[in-house]
Amino acid sequence: MSDNLLDILKDDDDISEQELLKYLEGKLSPEERHELEKRMASSEMMSDAEEGLSQLKNKEEVPIVVADINRRLAKQLHQRRHKKLREIPSQTLTIMATFIILLLVILAYFVIHRMKTG
Repeated sequence: MSDNLLDILKDDDDISEQELLKYLEGKLSPEERHELEKRMASSEMMSDAEEGLSQLKNKEEVPIVVADINRRLAKQLHQRRHKKLREIPSQTLTIMATFIILLLVILAYFVIHRMKTG
């Protein structure tokens, strides 16, 4: 499975996990911070990630939380991928009922047709 699928903070907007962590820790210059905020505004996923991670009181826990989320996501994706597909139930009874109804309709047609002509 591709690492890109397992990293919740990777998206097409090129905001890296490290950039987001620096932003949350307040280690970016005002210009870098502003530029990153503009990029986050255009990505709903990144805005949600920033909002959720910014609510952590201890900013040192952010990398641990991100790693845990990535691990859980990988586990869920793995389970979904290997989930056994449901088997299609037997359709024998449905097929038989349809066949019998079709036969009755054809028989009724011939009876009605004979009654009209005879």
